[in-house]
Amino acid sequence: MEEENYMETVETNRLFMRRLMTDDYKAMAAWDMDERVYKYLLGSACKTVEEPLVWLPKKDPNSKTNILMLVTDKSDGHAVGIYALNYIQEHDSYSLSYVNRYDDWGKGYTVEGMKALINHAVKVYGARKFEGECAKENLGSARVMQKLGMVYAHDSSYTKSDGSKTFESEVYTLSID
Repeated sequence: MEEENYMETVETNRLFMRRLMTDDYKAMAAWDMDERVYKYLLGSACKTVEEPLVWLPKKDPNSKTNILMLVTDKSDGHAVGIYALNYIQEHDSYSLSYVNRYDDWGKGYTVEGMKALINHAVKVYGARKFEGECAKENLGSARVMQKLGMVYAHDSSYTKSDGSKTFESEVYTLSID
């Protein structure tokens, strides 16, 4: 299917999610250019609004293994962030990731949206196993994963893509029968 003809969506009481599209790069600037948002993420904050155009057009909006959803607030339509599930074949599980604009932190959007996206993946893609990783000092993300029903699995570590920082981390998992 062509990008403009297909629109996978997920809704909650407060949020509307749809597949991320190339034209979303301007809305992404609300979090992509904010250093506070990127503190614990693998990448670095963008320097220009157009920077996502390097990778965004390469993403398949119909992928069953790389599910990237633009999240918007239904009340006013503003872009909240991106919630994603990426299939990891070696683990036979979906790795979850999320990023919200800073002024939407603490509003419960991530738990609400990721819970709906996980349920969607179970129904539509037959997903049964999920995993997530966060820096030990990132207590907010640890709480999100716990509220999603995920349980601590083991310690690990990860390094930002530019090599600037390594974080001790915790890996959480969720299995749905």
